[in-house]
Amino acid sequence: MGMLFAAGGITMAQAEDASSGKHEQGQEAEGDKEAANEGSEAGGYTIVDGKVDQGTYDGYLTYSRVCQACHGPDGMGSSFAPSLKERVKSRTFADFAGTVAGGMEIQPGLVMPAFADDPNVMNNLENIYSYLKARAAEDLERGRPEVMEETSEGESRSDDE
Repeated sequence: MGMLFAAGGITMAQAEDASSGKHEQGQEAEGDKEAANEGSEAGGYTIVDGKVDQGTYDGYLTYSRVCQACHGPDGMGSSFAPSLKERVKSRTFADFAGTVAGGMEIQPGLVMPAFADDPNVMNNLENIYSYLKARAAEDLERGRPEVMEETSEGESRSDDE
């Protein structure tokens, strides 16, 4: 099974060139949902038996540390900022990356800060997007996800395999 791991930070030019985030929902197997996106497309994630790949988990951690204060837990939105769970449904990765890196002034005095100088955010931008895409597709429930174990071949696996 292919995995997606962000290879590091991206530049604004890379963000502008990035393709839209999509995922392919896997087949139901013995009552367990598996969602996977083969390759390195932004927004890809893998979920097996409710456990996520390492990149998506890293996206959850970064989101929780940096984005949650304004955008609410699990991407649900708050009185300060909109639901990112809903926004990623209609935004490409390039749009998402440009907004995160450059910030946005919604109205005078209401500003999303720019995170271009925050290596923690920029190095995990694809992971955050993957986490939010999984939440938007309702393939990932609210709360801290469990992460799949790494096998010796570099593939992730569920404990139930």
